[in-house]
Amino acid sequence: MPSTLIDIGVGWSTLADMLEHRANQHPERLAFVYEEESGHVNEFSYAKLDSRARAIAAWLAERTEPGDRVLLVYPPGLEFIAAFFGCVYAGVLPVPATYPKPRRPMPRLNSIVADCHPRLVLTHSSSLDGLALEGQSPAIRDLVWEPTDHLASSIGSGFQPVSRKSEDIAFLQYTSGSTSDPRGVMVSHENLLHNMQAIYGGFAVGEHGGPKDIPTGVFWLPAYHDMGLIGGILTPIFAGGTSYLLAPTTFLRRPLRWLELVSRVEADVSGAPNFGYKLVVEKTTPAERAELNLKSWRLAFCGAEPIHPETLNDFSAAFAEAGFNSSAFYPCYGLAEATLLATGGKGPSGPRILHVDRQELGSHRGVRLESTHPRAQALVGCGAALNDNLVKIVDPKTGVEREEGAVGEIWICGGSVALGYWNQDELNQEVFQASLPDNGSLNYLRTGDLGFYLDGELYVTGRLKDVIIIRGRNHYPHDIERTAQHAHEAVDMGAAFSVEGEREEQLVVVHQLRREHRKADKNEVLREIRKRIVDEHELDPHAILLIRPVSLPITSSGKVQRNACREQYLTGQLPVVGEWTNRSTNEEGNSERADVLAASTGFLENVGQEVSAELTGEIQGWLIAWLTERANLNPGTMTPTTPFAELGIDSLTAVEISQELDQILGLQLPPMVIWSHPDPEALASYLAEQLVASRSGAAVSD
Repeated sequence: MPSTLIDIGVGWSTLADMLEHRANQHPERLAFVYEEESGHVNEFSYAKLDSRARAIAAWLAERTEPGDRVLLVYPPGLEFIAAFFGCVYAGVLPVPATYPKPRRPMPRLNSIVADCHPRLVLTHSSSLDGLALEGQSPAIRDLVWEPTDHLASSIGSGFQPVSRKSEDIAFLQYTSGSTSDPRGVMVSHENLLHNMQAIYGGFAVGEHGGPKDIPTGVFWLPAYHDMGLIGGILTPIFAGGTSYLLAPTTFLRRPLRWLELVSRVEADVSGAPNFGYKLVVEKTTPAERAELNLKSWRLAFCGAEPIHPETLNDFSAAFAEAGFNSSAFYPCYGLAEATLLATGGKGPSGPRILHVDRQELGSHRGVRLESTHPRAQALVGCGAALNDNLVKIVDPKTGVEREEGAVGEIWICGGSVALGYWNQDELNQEVFQASLPDNGSLNYLRTGDLGFYLDGELYVTGRLKDVIIIRGRNHYPHDIERTAQHAHEAVDMGAAFSVEGEREEQLVVVHQLRREHRKADKNEVLREIRKRIVDEHELDPHAILLIRPVSLPITSSGKVQRNACREQYLTGQLPVVGEWTNRSTNEEGNSERADVLAASTGFLENVGQEVSAELTGEIQGWLIAWLTERANLNPGTMTPTTPFAELGIDSLTAVEISQELDQILGLQLPPMVIWSHPDPEALASYLAEQLVASRSGAAVSD
C-alpha cells in the first residue's frame, strides 16, 4: 500500500509504543485541535501530548498499581486525551465515563463504580463544582477526585512508561445503555492495534493523503463512545495525522459547525451515525450550504446505528453544490465488543443499496426485488470483514452457518474481538466463546445482531438481542420498563421496544394498568411515565400506551414477549385503555405560530440595570407561550413550575432550545441550561439575570 506515512504499526505492541513513536517522529506536528463553543482553539502537538501524558502518569504511579482502574470523567476537550494516555503510560486501566449533567444524580457512573471498583477518578478542575459530589452516592463521593489540568508537565520529566504486553487490557469500554447491568468490554492493546490497522486499510488512508500529505479528520462524537475514542482519537495517532475535535453539544446546537470545520481545514475523513447526517440536513439552509467547500471530504463514514438510505440520499442532494460526492460515503458495521470496526469497504465507494422483499425478510430471507415493487425494502450494505477477521452468518439456535441470502446472527472471530466483559465469566462463555460445529477450535463473538450476506456484502437487518439504538446510543428495554413502572403506583409490568419511523427508530412503551388503579387519571399516569423516561434516559418516547390488566404478552414462565407486544402494537391489537402519542413539532402552522411568538419579545425594551419582578414575570409568560407552541402542547399544559422533563425535553431538544434562545434573546447560553434551570420559573429568572448582565457588559455564571 503506497503511503507518505512510515512504519504504520511496525514494532508496536502497546498504545504507549504508538504515542512514543509519533512524539519522536513528528514532535511538532499537530495531533489534536479542539475548537470550543466560543471558537477558541486549544492544540496538542505530539510532543505536548506525550509530555502531558507523562506528567499524569508520574502522578498516578505514586498512587496506583499496574492494573488498577481509573475513571475518566471529563468535559469535552484535550485533557481527556492526556489523561487517557497518562493511564496507559502508568500501566493502569482508563475507564472513560459519560460526563454527567450538572448537579444531577449519576446512576450510570454509580453502576460502573460498583462493577470495576476504580482506585480514583481523574477529571478537570472546571467539573468539580458543577458535579455537586456532596449530593452523590457514598460510592462516588468517597472516591479520590483529582483534576489533572493543574498538574505541571515538568513532573513527568524523565518518566518511563510502565512495561505492558500486547495481550494486556488497555482500557475498559463500558457500552452505552443499561445502568442496572453495566458491561465493561476488556479491550487489549493487541485488539486496538489490530482494529486500527483494519480501519487504516478499510479507509484506504495510506493511499490518499489529506492536505500536506497528513491525514486530517474532523470528529464531534463523545470521547467516552467507542467511535469517538477509537475513531476520532486513537486511530488518527495510529495514522500520524491531525484530528480536529468539536464537543457533541457544539454540533447539536449548530450542526453546521461540523461541516464548516470540515470545509475550513480541508478534512479528508469525517463521519457520524445516521442521525448526525439527518440533523445537519434539517438544520441548514441552501444559503449556508453554498458557503461550504466539501471537495476534500474523501471518506464519510456512517455507523453505530441503523443506516437509512433516505438519509444518505438527502445528505448527498443537500450538499452536492458544496462539492460533496456521494461516492465518499462509507457505511460500516461495528460494535464495542469487536473493538470498533467489524465490516466495511476497501476504501470509499458510495453506499450499496439493496432492495429486498419485505415479506421474505420477515421469514428470514434476503430476496432481491426491483426498487419499484410494492414490497421492496431498501437496505444499506456494510461491506465485508477487514484485516483477517472472520464474519459469519449463523443460525442462533443451532449454531450452524447459514447460506448466502439467509438471515442469521452475525458472529465475529479475529484479532479485533475483545477479551470479554469485566467480571462476567458466565456471560463471556456465552457471548465470546461460541463455536461452529465444523471448527470448534475458533472462538466467535455472538453480536446479537441479525443480517445476511449477498454478493459478498453484509446487510444488517435487525437485532436478536433486546437493545434499542436511537441517535447512536444503546438503550436497554428492561431499564426503560423499570423506570416506567416506578413512575406511578398505577403502572404494572410492561414492554419497551422500537419501531421504524420515517428516518429513524422511535421508542414505544406499553404497560399494564394495575387492577386496583383502573380508575386512575390516565393522563396523569402517562405524563409521569414520560417525565421519568425523559429525565432518566434523555429520550423522549414516540408513544406510551396503558393496556388492560393481565393483557401483556408473556411466556409461560412470566417473561415479557417484547416482539409479540410490538407486533400487536403495529397491528392495533393491544387492549388500550390510555394512550399518548408524540405530536410532531413540525405540523403545519405550529412553526409559523412559534416564529410569531419568538418575534414578540417586547420585554427586551424593559431590560435595565437591575433584575425586577416585572421583567422576570414578562419573560416567564413569554417563555411559557413560546415553548407551548414550539413543543406543540395543548394550552395550559405548561405552568411556571412544570418540569421540562415532563414535557419531553430530552438532551437533544434541550440543546436545540438553548440555541434558539441564544438567537432570539441575543445571549450566549450554556448548552444544557435547561438541566440547571429545569422549569419555566427558574429559567425565566436566569434569563432575566443574563439579559441585565448583557446590558452592563458583565457575565452571569450558570
